[in-house]
Amino acid sequence: MSEDNEGNSGLQKNDEVLLHNIKNQWGRLISCLTQLDSVDLVEPTLKLGRSDECDIVIYKSKFLPNQLFFVSKEHFLISRDPDDPYISYITDLSKNGTYLNGTLIGKNLRVVLQNNDSIAIGEKLKVYIFKSMTYSVNENYLPLCLRMRYEPSRLLGKGGCGEVRLAYEKFTCKKYAIKKISKGRNTPSQIHNVNHPTRIHTEISILQKLSHPLVVNMREIVETEEEVFIVLEYVKGGELTNKISPLNPLTEASTKFLFYQMVLAVHYLHSNGITHRDLKPGNVLLATNNTQSLIKVTDFGLSKVTEDYDTMRTVCGTWHYIAPEVLNPGITEYDNQVDVWSLGVILFYMLSNELPFQSADKSTLGKLIVTGTYKMQGQVWAEVSEAARDLVKRMLVVNPHKRITVTEILNHPWILKDNLMRFRVENLMGKSEDDNEENSKRRVPSAENGFTRGIKRARLDLTNQA
Repeated sequence: MSEDNEGNSGLQKNDEVLLHNIKNQWGRLISCLTQLDSVDLVEPTLKLGRSDECDIVIYKSKFLPNQLFFVSKEHFLISRDPDDPYISYITDLSKNGTYLNGTLIGKNLRVVLQNNDSIAIGEKLKVYIFKSMTYSVNENYLPLCLRMRYEPSRLLGKGGCGEVRLAYEKFTCKKYAIKKISKGRNTPSQIHNVNHPTRIHTEISILQKLSHPLVVNMREIVETEEEVFIVLEYVKGGELTNKISPLNPLTEASTKFLFYQMVLAVHYLHSNGITHRDLKPGNVLLATNNTQSLIKVTDFGLSKVTEDYDTMRTVCGTWHYIAPEVLNPGITEYDNQVDVWSLGVILFYMLSNELPFQSADKSTLGKLIVTGTYKMQGQVWAEVSEAARDLVKRMLVVNPHKRITVTEILNHPWILKDNLMRFRVENLMGKSEDDNEENSKRRVPSAENGFTRGIKRARLDLTNQA
């Protein structure tokens, strides 16, 4: 091979490496010291320290003795979340301390790295500024009080009035879902809009009073003049909708396992004077990706708090799951039995992969619902147990006074006789409650570590400046 060809081959390889690095770069460390070069973050991890095995080695020849004194053999590790390309972490490996934005992280503790964070060895030796190359969310997406503690990530869901994003708590790396709602006009004519301030505050007041392993828990709320931010428990398994598919239908056993939990959740809501009014598979979340998962009921934007003697008048809900008494113009009031109807539609859908009431025409769909006109036919229903079919029929009764109640569902043979299923569900619920209690215990000491104290100090400083 000629020298020219060898040279061209070398240049081609260099170009390939450069293109690979550009394509895979997820961050950059901008040096704050003349002794250190800025570094492109391409590999999943990067370690800094005095050891020759580190990716960035702090050499004696380049640093003053008083600077080297604070550098450990392995000082800190920067890593990228393998499941979320928008999230990066820094782990403090040192005895002498790694500081993020002037605050000690703590040995063997990991925190979320945010765009423009400063990294220091010891309290005073600032070494790098972190720049994220995958930052997809506007830095002002969250108000300052939340931005200091949470790093927003990928979009989980979006509607006409707002969206829900995955977010990482900075000092625990725990995942949450932050619901951002743009406030609508606070006028009586707009009261039926889901982003009307009254509706938003109703959802907030409901979430504040709920605490149950089968209901999504709220952590905190921040309200600005134009928006409301609700920090919620993150449920990673996605919507029940994704599990209902003709290509991979749910078994009757799996259906019962999930449905029993929904009934328990609704029973809890009704016991607390809350009617959901918008029960559907999209508002039932799974804690894991399998069908033997804990479920979480969510989205209380259309819910209503009622006293025992109260009834409701507003037409709410998603049409395929809405109860006939809500649509019937001759009925001016309804109660929490509307949730039983919605549960019946969900159960029908889970057992057959088809909705009981279907029509592209809204008027026709409404008539089918109001008259309770549906069919159980075909091979799929032939394979469903008589007990399951009986329960569906008793739930999809047009007259709410003759319709089975939530308590009666729990005592129906299809549910009551399956002791093993109920035991497994209650065991899962118990573990969930234990996990929540353990997480609460863990949060107490974390609130006293250096990183959190630094956040508290920063918030106090901001308050004083204001």
